[in-house]
Formats: sequence, structure tokens, C-alpha cells
Amino acid sequence: MKVYHSLSENMLTVNMLLSVFFLSDSPEKPRIEPDLKDLKEHQSVTVTCSAFTPCPHSPPELTWNLQQDSLRQTEKNTNGTLTTKIQENITLSDTHDGYNIRCSARYPVIGGNKTAETEVTLSVSYAPKDTSASISPSGLVSAGSWVELSCSSRAKPPPSFTWFRNSEHGDINVSEGKVYSFNVTEGGEYYCVATNDLGQTRSSVIIVTIKGSGLGVYTKIKILGSVMLYGSIIIFQCWFRFSKRDKKDKEEGNVANRVMEVQAS
Repeated sequence: MKVYHSLSENMLTVNMLLSVFFLSDSPEKPRIEPDLKDLKEHQSVTVTCSAFTPCPHSPPELTWNLQQDSLRQTEKNTNGTLTTKIQENITLSDTHDGYNIRCSARYPVIGGNKTAETEVTLSVSYAPKDTSASISPSGLVSAGSWVELSCSSRAKPPPSFTWFRNSEHGDINVSEGKVYSFNVTEGGEYYCVATNDLGQTRSSVIIVTIKGSGLGVYTKIKILGSVMLYGSIIIFQCWFRFSKRDKKDKEEGNVANRVMEVQAS
């Protein structure tokens, strides 16, 4: 039984060596796993590149465009064949979407090397980013004229857009869609929100101002409120400092009076 087992191992070694010596002109390409489709940002994934290994003493050299010091391992499969692999853990972000991972396996053969390469493209979904709003025409507008507000954002899958108008009673939903066109009757502040299954972001505020009307009512109220708030803070600080100084002056005066009384007695 031991003789048969030893013979079997020798035959496997011989077959591996022959595979090295007579490797085909197109060696087997390495495999990149897992399937790198339908991934999401913030997800952590372990990417593996593996290649058939004809000889355990001369494993293929694996290289890729990820971290170059990835640990190389050679493992024995259930059928007795060998596989060499490298691994790298990646925490995904929107910048990984569309990124190409390339892995090469270089096999040593008589007279040189033979190389096979595999390439896969990452597909990563992510929440809306860089959401912004623009207005046309820009600047002051005439009452009764039309303006067009446009919203843009990077997202995968593509986002839906919602427009809001600031008011003293809270934010009002005024439109759905990438573009919001309306006839200007009064000034106001507008912003858009981009939303998909992974989240949402809002743009900065766009102020629509009618010629000759100055600032809108809501904007005036906000400015007046800010002025009153800061004014109250300044008045309180002045009163507090004056009170402390007046108290200190009184205390010093009382001490001086007591000293004079002692001296007089």
C-alpha cells in the first residue's frame, strides 16, 4: 500500500514537471474572485487572484495592480492539484467604481517564462455626492420672467431630484425632477436634494432676487434675527462686564472707608 501511494505521488510530481516543461503557448489565465459586481460603498471585500500551479517547487509569480506585498500562498486542492494565490482586503468607496484590477501569472519554463493575465472591472454603488444647483439666467431677474433651476449629482444608481423652497413656515417641496422652471413672482431661496437607495445629499441654497425688490421677505427676517441675536449677546456681555466692574469698585470703596475709619479712631 505504501509502495502504491509513493508511486502515485511520484507520478503526480512527474506530471507537474512535464506541465512546466511543456506549458502551452497560452497558459491558463489566473482567476480573480469573488464576483466584483453589485458591490456597495463602505463594503469590505477580500479580493483573491489564484493560478494553477504545475510544480510546487516553481510556483507561478503572481503580480497585480493592488498592494504589491500581498502574501503569496500555495494550497493543495482536493483533487491533488496545486493552486497559488494572493489576497488583498479592500474597503470600497465611490472611487473604486470602474476601477480595473489586473492580475498576471508568470510561469517558469525552459528557456524563459510564459505569462497569462486576467482583468476585471469593479462595479460599486454609492450614495449621491457633489450635489449642486445652478440657475439660468443668473443674477437679478425681472418679475414675471421665467427662470430655470438645474440640479446635478454623482450617484450610482442614478438619483432622483427634489426641489425645496425655504419659507418662514419651513421648507416647502415645490418640484420633482432634475430641472425646475417657474415664473418668478417673488424672490426666494431654493435648494435641491439628490436621493437614491444608498442615501441623499442636498445642494447649497440658490437665491432668486427680483430686480428692484432687494432681498426677499424670508431673507430679511433671517438677517434681522441674526442682527438681533448678536446684538443681544453684545449687550449682555457689556452689562455683565460693567456689573462686575461696578461691584469691584464698590468693594474697593468700602475697604477704603473702613481703613479711614480705623485710622480716625
